[in-house]
Amino acid sequence: MQEHRIQELKAKLLESAALIQQMLSLAMIQLNPKESSSFDEVMALEARVNELELKNDTLAINLIALFQPEAKDLRRIMMMFRINSDLERLGDQAVNIAESARHLQSYELDFPDIWQMQEATMEMLTNSITAFLNEDTDAATAVCANDNIIDAFNRAIYDRVLTGIKGDSAHAERYLHVLRIAKNLERIGDLATNIAENTVYLALGRVIKHNQEL
Repeated sequence: MQEHRIQELKAKLLESAALIQQMLSLAMIQLNPKESSSFDEVMALEARVNELELKNDTLAINLIALFQPEAKDLRRIMMMFRINSDLERLGDQAVNIAESARHLQSYELDFPDIWQMQEATMEMLTNSITAFLNEDTDAATAVCANDNIIDAFNRAIYDRVLTGIKGDSAHAERYLHVLRIAKNLERIGDLATNIAENTVYLALGRVIKHNQEL
């Protein structure tokens, strides 16, 4: 019964993850002026993610209260509890991106690197979720190593935004929305790293956060 409940919690987390991936795709689509707005769809999905977060919290707490798990099972539940929190925060980042993308929808953006950053971020998030699904520590460790790629994109976009504002201050707000999207994508990379780190601890009981192993 305990293992069945743990697998139920894991399945619910994966359901949340799928909704968040959909949210992120819809949020970024708004940057294409030829696409119809999908902001309302993003918000509807966020409501479902928030509802699932509360249910997953309750499921994790009940697992501990009812079965008093020990050793690896307790570790698995606690890490899934943390991952549940990270997933909810990922939903918040998607909403932030959707808000800024909606402001930029009527403009042709000369920021091809924002799309490259989005692609790299989505790949990183997908890989972290797959690593969690399979409790694959090698894949999870590889996700952590890729966080520097997202950080580099964020720095490059920041420099371009700064140059753009200096040369075209009349459109500073537009540039700041681009910067906000990049910052939220960078944060998504951080949260994907959290999921990967927690997956390693879930599977092996080994801490790899902050570049240390315990």
